[in-house]
Amino acid sequence: MRPIATAGKMWRALAGALAAALLLVQAPVRAEAPAPQTAAASAPRPAIWLLEDADTRIYLFGTTHIFERGLNWRSPRLEAVIREADELVMETADEEELDDDLFSEWLFMPKSVPILSRVSADRREPLARLIAASGVPVEAWDMMHSWAAGMLLMGLQMGGGEDPLELSGAEIELTAAFRAAGKPISAVETTEQQIGFFRSLSRPAQRAFLDSIVDAAAAQVDAAAADAAAGTRPAGDEDWLRGNVEGLARETEAFPPELYEVLLSRRNRAWTDWLAQRLERPGTVLFAVGAAHLAGRDSVQTLLAARGLNARRID
Repeated sequence: MRPIATAGKMWRALAGALAAALLLVQAPVRAEAPAPQTAAASAPRPAIWLLEDADTRIYLFGTTHIFERGLNWRSPRLEAVIREADELVMETADEEELDDDLFSEWLFMPKSVPILSRVSADRREPLARLIAASGVPVEAWDMMHSWAAGMLLMGLQMGGGEDPLELSGAEIELTAAFRAAGKPISAVETTEQQIGFFRSLSRPAQRAFLDSIVDAAAAQVDAAAADAAAGTRPAGDEDWLRGNVEGLARETEAFPPELYEVLLSRRNRAWTDWLAQRLERPGTVLFAVGAAHLAGRDSVQTLLAARGLNARRID
């Protein structure tokens, strides 16, 4: 079976959104009484670090890949960094072209396996409702690998039913700013590499990932209604906007061990190698990657420190 256009379009929009998926891996935990928005929420201050030597400055900035268009997220310090930086480096670059047949091979199995049979019994009804609301035929879901179904489900929920191409995100807006300034944009990974991380997960880990995404997506319906009624933002957004790295770290610590190793630790080690090598060349770089990679026990900054390289927080 060839993947339907809806699935392909969604996946192209979400190819670089691994950190967004990571923040939904654990079962959602909501505060009993969410704090109302304050002036601080309208004056964002997402975290920024600086790694530098005599002739090189690398700003580390943790992103959120997908959010509603018009979100106020760029602090004065970040604006200054954007102006100063000579180049932008992200996880992946959107200029990358994907072969449709290869993309289908990555995401879809050669044999149909009912998607509802791949989650625990108590999750089948919530998953069936989510699939019915998705507009994607159940036959397509049955052909997806479990990790792919989880990522597509996450994307549909984050989009609130909207076409994901109409949403925005930190990478989207940073790319636009650097293009407008005529500055180069590059990436530390390819989409094929990113998808490969999920494809390498064991079958039990893929199913655990799908279970957790079903839990998060089903809970999000009630959570969104509660946030709308209270006039608040989701807690994860608030942690990012306020630069609450400790809050983001608590989320990463709940990841299942295999997911944590494959999707966070392994990639952070590779990026640390890249950053150490990049210090050998002069220039000023904005290194913008998912915020989950700059929080927790195996953060990029922690791994840099183990090499004697200090990335100090500047905002």
